[in-house]
Amino acid sequence: GELPPGGSDSPFPDLRNWLPVMIEPVPKNYEDMKETYLVIANDKGLACAVPIHAAVSYEDSNKTTCPYCRFNTADDAPPSCKGQPDWMKFQIGTLDCEHSKRFFNKDFDLCILQDPLPCNSLEKLLSDHFVPAEHIAMLQIDIEGYEYILLDGMLKEMPDESLPPVIHFEKKVMHHQDKMHPLRNRTSRLDHTKELLSSRGYHLFDETEDYLALRLV
Repeated sequence: GELPPGGSDSPFPDLRNWLPVMIEPVPKNYEDMKETYLVIANDKGLACAVPIHAAVSYEDSNKTTCPYCRFNTADDAPPSCKGQPDWMKFQIGTLDCEHSKRFFNKDFDLCILQDPLPCNSLEKLLSDHFVPAEHIAMLQIDIEGYEYILLDGMLKEMPDESLPPVIHFEKKVMHHQDKMHPLRNRTSRLDHTKELLSSRGYHLFDETEDYLALRLV
């Protein structure tokens, strides 16, 4: 017979009851991800994804809109901005606009757009879209070195019974930042993240550029 989505050797052999939720702040990436998840839903029999154009932030629980700095990817962007590599145009967006000013220097005013963006904790963003946060099965995080901030806020706010059993996150940019731009208190972003996850019962598995964190209860 036909195998359910995922295959017989998959840890999640049947994905038909899964509800993919994507949170993406960069407009171009957001539109591309909506198209990608629609194809996956059609091919794999998944439920349609819940797209959320926002940023996760634990800075201020009363704040629902944050300043957001992103690269100008419009068709009428200045030629010098269009000529930048894709990783810069589509991967660098931040709620820390002061960091963006330092990074882009003289090109900041030319190539960077400052847009207000919906922002809130992960739990509240999900709740606003009628998705219960306590039922997260797997969390994938790739936010270019800021993983430690998101995980710190999430793990401090979320009770044990709501923690996702599987968290997969990129580590390579955090590792690079720890070497090139250490935090003022010299704390390692990556070490802090690992210690925090371990303290909440996660077992970590190094995948070279990423970490897989599993919480077995």
